[in-house]
Amino acid sequence: MDKRLIYAIVLSMGVMLGYPYVLNWINPPKPKTETAATEKKTEAVPSEIAPGTIAPSVQAEPKAAPEKPVKETLTTVETPLIKAAFSSVGGGLKRWELKKYEASIKDRSRGVNLAESVARMGSLSTFIRPAGGAAENVVLEAASTGVVVEPQGAGVLAYSGSAKGLRVDKKYKFTGESYLVDTEITVTNTTGAPFQGSLETVLAANVAGKDASGYHTGPLVSTTKGKLLRQAADEAQKTGAEPPRWIGLESKYFLSAIIPSSESALNWLTEVSSSASSKATLSAQISLAPGETKTVAFKTFIGPKEYDLLLSYKAGLEEAIEFGWFAVIAKPFLVVLNFLERYVGNYGIAIIILTFMTKVVFYPLTKHSLKSMKELQNIQPQLAAIKEKYKDNKEKLNKELMELYKRYKVNPVGGCLPMILQIPVFIGLYEVLYVAIELRHAPFFFWITDLSDKDPYYISPIIMGATMFLQQKMTPTTVDPAQAKIMLIMPVVFTFMFLSFPSGLVIYWLVNNVLSIAQQYYIQRTPAKAKA
Repeated sequence: MDKRLIYAIVLSMGVMLGYPYVLNWINPPKPKTETAATEKKTEAVPSEIAPGTIAPSVQAEPKAAPEKPVKETLTTVETPLIKAAFSSVGGGLKRWELKKYEASIKDRSRGVNLAESVARMGSLSTFIRPAGGAAENVVLEAASTGVVVEPQGAGVLAYSGSAKGLRVDKKYKFTGESYLVDTEITVTNTTGAPFQGSLETVLAANVAGKDASGYHTGPLVSTTKGKLLRQAADEAQKTGAEPPRWIGLESKYFLSAIIPSSESALNWLTEVSSSASSKATLSAQISLAPGETKTVAFKTFIGPKEYDLLLSYKAGLEEAIEFGWFAVIAKPFLVVLNFLERYVGNYGIAIIILTFMTKVVFYPLTKHSLKSMKELQNIQPQLAAIKEKYKDNKEKLNKELMELYKRYKVNPVGGCLPMILQIPVFIGLYEVLYVAIELRHAPFFFWITDLSDKDPYYISPIIMGATMFLQQKMTPTTVDPAQAKIMLIMPVVFTFMFLSFPSGLVIYWLVNNVLSIAQQYYIQRTPAKAKA
């Protein structure tokens, strides 16, 4: 039992705290040697994002001739949630700033611009590709120079233009309280000959692979069969001939996605060209007789990966949040955390309340575990005597041990099993605190101004280590003195690990330790009072 108890504790802590590092080791982030050069190249030609060749519809793509320079005009859009700018070249994105999410905690006046990450400049551009030919970016003219949408209102950004002999009308429909944008592209064949080809819309990003904390960045596709496909950095392409539920590009906290209508005949392609460049292309097949018109409609989302927000859109976008192995546990935790924050107004306090709630729920298991360890500690002299007496006869040793446990009604795994049962809960809460955008730049009190970042002065991790040491000293143990000394190293190791962890996670672990100490003190003192 001695060694099994040690193994259970180490395994519990190791799985919870170490598995993100293991995942990062299995799929490490790509070296960033090319990042600077790639970003400079992107900035030099921000509006020219060419779609890739989609295998099901196009067998080969001839080299496109260099396009003639065109005059680019910008149209601004402002809603209560975003500030955006669109280009007349393809109706593509130039800027998409989220008003409610600061670019930096040091400058809260400027919103994060997703055109620098998951919706690179030129995203949402429209291309016309004739069958067997090269894609051509559509040059459009806006009906207005700016669109302003009131909180309860709506607004339309309309474009018109032509390419490959086709008239193209493109409309973005914005609402004041949503990040979803309805998009309609109407194509009319103004020539005297039939047209066969495709209408392509492109998203591009400056991210691909894994970020520093081990979370996926780059292309992902949600299929109509309910499967989420995340493209690794070493996969050049993924493609499909069926309409996806949605297709997009992600970072840890943000997402850009195209959500096609269910009746559309679509192909899709995702590409990763480097550790800092990826694309997602949605292709609608069009066949037009002279004078015929066809409309392709879809919704776009470019915004935060807020669980409640994404869930409200009922498009499956919430799948983009990486909750890890125990998502079934992590999701309810996040819902409860958001519920608590709405009433207390502080995510740090919400974390403390949620930690208290989990400790109350697991109190019977904790009590049973401590009772079992105490009982084992009481019969330790007899255990040692039996092990010494039958050290050369394993069969007799096991028989005598079982009889001893039966005589004193002691379960040899009673102290370990409750800990193991709590591992999924710990990991689920761990993932929530690590990945939830709600904690991004969320302040607590005093020096902790960002619950998603480490404690700048390392005060909370040091206090956490001290409480872990105290808790360990209070816990009944059956190990020998040499093993006990080894166990005392764990608080030191964990303190160093937590120095770089998000302060929200440190607060959870610190409060969990304090409550565990209180529970242990109460449980250990209660029997003594009962006997007095």
